[in-house]
Amino acid sequence: MARLLWILLLLPVLEVVTAVFLYNRIGTPFLAWLLAGALIGSLLLGKAKANLRAALAQLSQGGGAVVGVSLWKLLATARVFFAGLLFLFPGVLSDVLGLVVLLLPGKLLAARAGVGPKAANDDVIEAEFHEVREERRQLPRDE
Repeated sequence: MARLLWILLLLPVLEVVTAVFLYNRIGTPFLAWLLAGALIGSLLLGKAKANLRAALAQLSQGGGAVVGVSLWKLLATARVFFAGLLFLFPGVLSDVLGLVVLLLPGKLLAARAGVGPKAANDDVIEAEFHEVREERRQLPRDE
């Protein structure tokens, strides 16, 4: 636990050191990198907000299976939210950590949350039908 605390305390210091080094090295493109990271972070936070609303709506409906799926959706949403926060934090190290958080556990959480690829027969609608036959009337011909 003490190591995690040290890592969290050293992260801003390392971010400042790498930011100064990269700005001196490449200049203005580094500022573009920071702006792009902030934009990506805000987009991820917006996506997390929408996913959170959907998961909470599903949780409010109740049901055992729905609650399990919604809890996994909440966890997947928390992952996207945390990655968005890391992207908003200016610096290269936080962006790399945001990518790791966003990409590594994504498939597992998406599969558990039911967000993954759809089955091949999703567009099949089960129904009953009755065939109704009408007599065909012949129209009188003008001759």
